[in-house]
Amino acid sequence: MLFKNAFEQNAALHYVYEHLQLTSNLGRHYLLSLPFCTDAKALNEEFDLLEQTIAIANDEACRTKITHIRTNLHQINDIRPTLSALNDGITLDDIQLFEIKKTAILTRKIADDLKAIHCGIFPLENMDRVVAMLDPEHTNIPHFYIYSAYDHELAAWRERIDQAKSATEAEEYRFLAQQVEDRIRTKLTNQLQPYSAAISHNLDTLAHLDLLLAKARLATEWSACRPVIGQETRLTQLFNPEVDHALKERGRAFQPIDIRFTNEAVLITGANMAGKSVLLKTVSLAQYLFQFGFCLPAKTATMTVVDEIISSIGDQQSETSGLSSFAVEILTIDRIIQAGRQGHKVLALVDELARTTNPEEGKILVGNYLRLAEKLHITTLVTTHYSGIRATCRRLRVKGLQLKEDQVVTIGNISDYMDYSLVETDADEVPMEAFNIARLFGVDEELLAQ
Repeated sequence: MLFKNAFEQNAALHYVYEHLQLTSNLGRHYLLSLPFCTDAKALNEEFDLLEQTIAIANDEACRTKITHIRTNLHQINDIRPTLSALNDGITLDDIQLFEIKKTAILTRKIADDLKAIHCGIFPLENMDRVVAMLDPEHTNIPHFYIYSAYDHELAAWRERIDQAKSATEAEEYRFLAQQVEDRIRTKLTNQLQPYSAAISHNLDTLAHLDLLLAKARLATEWSACRPVIGQETRLTQLFNPEVDHALKERGRAFQPIDIRFTNEAVLITGANMAGKSVLLKTVSLAQYLFQFGFCLPAKTATMTVVDEIISSIGDQQSETSGLSSFAVEILTIDRIIQAGRQGHKVLALVDELARTTNPEEGKILVGNYLRLAEKLHITTLVTTHYSGIRATCRRLRVKGLQLKEDQVVTIGNISDYMDYSLVETDADEVPMEAFNIARLFGVDEELLAQ
């Protein structure tokens, strides 16, 4: 799975992508093509680089050079099509030669700035020879044409063009000059071919640099932490950046989440409006961010590497396929089970399983799923409204509505009285607060008669 594919699994990644301050199309393409990393060693190496980048980016002494680097990164284009033509032996035109010259000059400037701040974690191949080939007049300006300095014969024909006594004579000299220019383009193409791999390496390095600088900014903005790779997931003060932003715009605050789980099935109960869906979405986002090499919006984080994240959260009815919400949901549950049977390490997040079907059947499905998850060693968090679920598993409950006497609750402020903390519980019963919440909203009492 690539980052761009993960959008389909977690819409919150759109928010992350939109708030990443990438400066180049090169960096954007690098991020979108980033694989979901399941290699713990590779993840640790990425976090080492990110940690060092954060330290450099936040060092006041490096600020000016970092600004220069970002400015130059902004001007670099993805010239892989040009490099492909170069590798195929196709004679490059003036625009393609310009692209290589511009990239080489900007790369050299970035390399100089990195050296000035003693940053050796982004090794760039030396571009002096490439610049010399494409800049015979030593202007160090990202502009290109077939310079007269390349060939004395070309200089002579151009001089004759300027001195021509008629248009016909000038055109004849221009034709002869163009033949020399074509030979020079072919020669330059041949001379540049050995440097193609070095230029390609530099493009990858610069794209990675752009992404790490953007990740570093985001980590600072969120006061995010570097996750530790372990055998359990333990998150403290975890928050959802998108929901947090939306709440702040309304003068409210996101209540951070503390949660811990191992390779186990966990049943999470809680009343309506208790934030169970947001909890699952936030855990899902944290796992994606972790395995795409981002710091996490949490105070501390220990994470387990998984092969796959499978979510069944929210209304998943597919109008295009003609499947109902239940059909899509149950097929997703079956996919989780089959992945477990195949030995895949899965994080499965299931919100209100079987909520759209008969409650008696729903309870059976929830219980059976939890037992299968335990049997197949599937790590899963399952929320439910159902009481009496028959399954031996770990259970958590969202504390929910916490009211004191004489407190005035309205639709606008009820979230102020919700406690989204998770507590361990052995109870089979789900908190029954629907009628209480309805009464707080002033709903007609006859509707609530029991």
